[in-house]
Amino acid sequence: MSMDTYSSCKRSAPKAPFDSEAAAKDEAISSRVRISIEGYEFSKDTENEIRIQLVNHFKSCGYVSRVDFPTEPLLDSRAFVTIFGDGAKEKALQLNGSDMGGWNALVKFAPEEEDEEYQAESDYTDFVMNQLLNDERFRFGICVVGYDPSLLKDEVEEALTAHFSSCGVIIHVDVDLLDKMTSIYFSEEEGEASAMNLDGSQVNGFKINTMLVPTKARSNPPRPPGETHCGYCPPAQMLEFADETKEKIDFYMTEWRLNAMTKKLSALKKQKARALKKQKARALKKQKAWALMTQKARAKEGEGSQSF
Repeated sequence: MSMDTYSSCKRSAPKAPFDSEAAAKDEAISSRVRISIEGYEFSKDTENEIRIQLVNHFKSCGYVSRVDFPTEPLLDSRAFVTIFGDGAKEKALQLNGSDMGGWNALVKFAPEEEDEEYQAESDYTDFVMNQLLNDERFRFGICVVGYDPSLLKDEVEEALTAHFSSCGVIIHVDVDLLDKMTSIYFSEEEGEASAMNLDGSQVNGFKINTMLVPTKARSNPPRPPGETHCGYCPPAQMLEFADETKEKIDFYMTEWRLNAMTKKLSALKKQKARALKKQKARALKKQKAWALMTQKARAKEGEGSQSF
């Protein structure tokens, strides 16, 4: 890699909810299916037991990469099993109604796109990521390495801000203590160019090197699905704010689930109220019918007594 290009890929990205072995298998197998299973009685105490049971039951259909349980059983009582393998969908659906030892599995095809929760999270994630991707603060930036590694975060920021302040208006500084590199963003492209000219200069007796930070305009575009993404570096801010972005999405989805649960409870109450109203109406109807029958019977008895 040339010295004027900074690979933000060095910073650790958030791990997917798979281990490395599972991820490798996922990449190797192209045919993927997600199914839902109903019929079990869910509780936190039996979650692992049911998970193992589902993995063993559906492993004949292909490689079972994950089993997910509902965050809120009140909203959704289904378990979701993701399987990779040729004909996995057909094989899994053939197990519909199969005995799971005390309960029967109701198996359905369940692509994520049809789930309200998945769609809500997907839409909000796109919104947050695009907002960060297009943030005006991260258009022009450099990465600095080679400074005194013993400095604390605040000390690094103070020293480098002072060193590059003559280049232009600095609007954001990100110090990465783990990889010993710091990203500095400028309000104008001229500031970035001036900062690049300070490559090889001294900061507190240490020779520093400057490189361009990957930005939206400079990052290599991701390759189409199926092609290798080797060499692609996302804009540096996407990695810098990865944890914050995840927290923001998690908070949003917690509120979403709470609102969804509130709506579900409200719908259940209304449904129960309607059922109770119908029940009362039927009881009143029966009561009126019984009263009418009793009245007719008494009238008939009266007519019989008058004939004597």
